[in-house]
Amino acid sequence: MEYTPQSRGFWKIWVAVMLIGELSKKTGLSKDTIRFYEKIGLIVASDRRAGTRLYAEYSPETVERLLMIAQGKGLGFKLSEIKQLLDEYEGGALSKQAQIEIIERKVEEIVEKIQRLDTIKTYLVAKLSKLNE
Repeated sequence: MEYTPQSRGFWKIWVAVMLIGELSKKTGLSKDTIRFYEKIGLIVASDRRAGTRLYAEYSPETVERLLMIAQGKGLGFKLSEIKQLLDEYEGGALSKQAQIEIIERKVEEIVEKIQRLDTIKTYLVAKLSKLNE
């Protein structure tokens, strides 16, 4: 991990930052996925110039944010929904009632998806049965 001094008043504070390779290892996400999330505004990076090269540096908080994004995707949330939720949550604008409503809507979507999948499964099982006769 690389450390960069940040000057604040008379104090020197050392802030841990990492490059994309380390961030990828810590989160299990590919570099391309991380770059895409940065491009659509889900995460931010600061730029550091080293000679003629420009490197993106990520804060430790980015690891937590990426893990939350991955968890949200695993629960069936779209990236646009995750971005809205994270932005509102961090801004303190997401009330408990709003959180409940969002989760209830997602549960309804999941129930509908299960019903559609069950219909497809029934069709495929019937088709398979006919083919095996």
